[in-house]
Amino acid sequence: MDLEAYFLKTLQASGVTWGLGDDGVLLPPFKRAVIALDIFAQNVHFKPEWLSFERVGYKAMVVNISDMIAMNATPTHALLGVSLDQRMGKQDIRDLVAGMARACTEFKISIIGGDTIVGDHLHLSVTMLGTTHRPLERKGARLGDLIAHTGTLGQSYKALQTLLRGGKVSPKNKFITPRFKHARFIASARQFLHAGLDVSDGLLSECNRLSQVNRLAFKLYQPRTRAYQSGEEYEMLFCFAPKHYLALRVRARAHRVRLSVVGKVCRGRSRYPALVWHKN
Repeated sequence: MDLEAYFLKTLQASGVTWGLGDDGVLLPPFKRAVIALDIFAQNVHFKPEWLSFERVGYKAMVVNISDMIAMNATPTHALLGVSLDQRMGKQDIRDLVAGMARACTEFKISIIGGDTIVGDHLHLSVTMLGTTHRPLERKGARLGDLIAHTGTLGQSYKALQTLLRGGKVSPKNKFITPRFKHARFIASARQFLHAGLDVSDGLLSECNRLSQVNRLAFKLYQPRTRAYQSGEEYEMLFCFAPKHYLALRVRARAHRVRLSVVGKVCRGRSRYPALVWHKN
């Protein structure tokens, strides 16, 4: 059983939720304020032998920044919920903070509060606050749209398999250090995009999500491509009208972003067999 999916389904059925199902939530009345939250947990998202504390701090921040980029929002502030491992030393904590600070400096974010406890493992919950003038949501796909993603997929899956076997992975690998070359491209192309999200759980999973929200099938040309199972890619998946393909290509080249058209929006629903990514 996918406990995460069951929990979210049960929570939504409780009648006390609002705005669930997107990368972040647009707050009324003006829908310019965006809030997103992600948990980065030891032995689920990372193992201590895989990432240094500095890289844990950095990645915990940037996975939330990815959600902001996915909604065409600019992150501005963050709240932290941190459960420190009681075995951590002072240097470990300095390294963890250095990683967070590096991400905040890179993306011009201020940490404005939160809560800290000490426990048996290291877990970080980051609430990211941002603003947008033209949000990109998961809902809005249209029949006949083309489906595309930025960058290349599959690198994180290969890295995870290597790490699980006890191997080493380059710090430049996106599983270790996510990269967002597509951020400016998404902002420049927003007028042409109908719906989108970042690829955090694998392209197949994301197509299933978009299908459910839009009540349309996100039909992939080659659904058995192994790279489509790869999560933590943090590339963008989106759909747009075929007539805007050339305009998007021009903007992708201008920002040195690779653009791949992988499918089409059709009638029906998508139910691709996808991996439950975070079960390390």
